[in-house]
Amino acid sequence: MNFSFIGFFSLLSKILLLLVACTHYGFFWGQFGDNDVDERSPRLNDFNSLVPDLSSQKPPISTAYSILLFTDVHYGSKREELDEDAFLSWLESYFKENSSTNPEKLPRFALNLGDTADSGLRKEFEDYVRFENRIKALAGKYLYGEGSDLVASERKFRIYSILGNHDLYHDGSPHFEELLFPFKSSYYFTIDADSNSETGAFSFYFLDTANGCTGTSQLDDFKKKIEKDKNPKIVCTHYPVYAGGTNLFMILQNTLERNTLLTYFAENKVKQVYEGHAHSNYGFSYGGNFREDVIGSLRFSSRDEKQCAIFTVNEKNGTVSTQVFTFPKS
Repeated sequence: MNFSFIGFFSLLSKILLLLVACTHYGFFWGQFGDNDVDERSPRLNDFNSLVPDLSSQKPPISTAYSILLFTDVHYGSKREELDEDAFLSWLESYFKENSSTNPEKLPRFALNLGDTADSGLRKEFEDYVRFENRIKALAGKYLYGEGSDLVASERKFRIYSILGNHDLYHDGSPHFEELLFPFKSSYYFTIDADSNSETGAFSFYFLDTANGCTGTSQLDDFKKKIEKDKNPKIVCTHYPVYAGGTNLFMILQNTLERNTLLTYFAENKVKQVYEGHAHSNYGFSYGGNFREDVIGSLRFSSRDEKQCAIFTVNEKNGTVSTQVFTFPKS
């Protein structure tokens, strides 16, 4: 019997591609090259015009403020439910407990680190936006007063999002860019919360790693921008860069790109890196220069309990501290 290895491999490849094309996630499931991210996010957008309005919030900010952080909500997934009511009940209790005694712990805006949709479908993004609006209304009630217009409060409490790999399935990125603020997945802005030049400001950088890489153009632009920026920095990505190598399967796989990013962080006053994707909470401190923390999923509890985080920025001390909150497994 004649046996052609090349012919067999070709047939096997076609079968695998067909199977992938028919999965819940579409053909994109297996495509994670850096060409797509270079086309989608060749540079970081300057969103300093879209910084959250912290000056009108109550109680007023002195030198420290906090941010709500969640990731991997995977709207559309049938594997496990996200209990919106339980999360919002916890968030309201948190506001009540800290409004008068610990104003620096109140989240003044929020970050969503990707995998918003489970399979990139428009309806999944729309379902998330409804959840997001519930968060905005609740936070607005406490930060802008019981008697305020909740519609206006929703606009004021901002939630910044970036793309995750699941958001790209079924060509989902156009839905993300249409529906999720700030409508891009690669951007930066600077916040000086107390408007006091003596305490210093923090810059926030959001990198598009949805393809499992940053891409050459975005990485080059990131370098140029952070070298000019003398503020301490917080960087957010979907994929973990390295995080001590705890979970090698989940990190950026391009070793050169990974090492380059870590070098940029260390040399340019990055204080904290936040990431998702792994559905598990772990972190690593790089010799005291900066920390890298992976936050678990708000929906899935397959590896850890469901999680979110609130982190506090201290402009006076130039520090960032993180508190992770867990929710019971389903």
